[in-house]
Amino acid sequence: MADDLGRILEQATQIWHKKLREALASQGPPSALGAGAAVLEQLGAGGLPQTQLTARMGLSKQAVQQLLDALEADELLVRVQDTVDRRIKHVQLTAAGQAAAKARQQAQAALELRCKDALGKKEFKRLRKSLRAVIDRNV
Repeated sequence: MADDLGRILEQATQIWHKKLREALASQGPPSALGAGAAVLEQLGAGGLPQTQLTARMGLSKQAVQQLLDALEADELLVRVQDTVDRRIKHVQLTAAGQAAAKARQQAQAALELRCKDALGKKEFKRLRKSLRAVIDRNV
């Protein structure tokens, strides 16, 4: 069914990510797009232990490892061994990684503004509130 809610949400998400990738395509390495961008977003300024990042991402250890390898190769992050427990690796953004994360935030804000302009302020607010309610109620 083309009009069922799941399909509509899926299509909206696909369009959102496509527009976001297009906006960021010229601003950094490919590893900073898609799932790599989600890693950068999760890390923030302080970084995280790799195990905590993996749990937050909801991906396998192997998948996160591959993402981190690509981001590290592009010098967007570093993995630093914990000084107390050598089994723990902390993942931290480099200056380039922080710039890529900031570019993503700016691109998201611009895309959100485009959506607000397309829907109108009131309808956009209602959409955000409705989607938040679906999430909060874990429907």
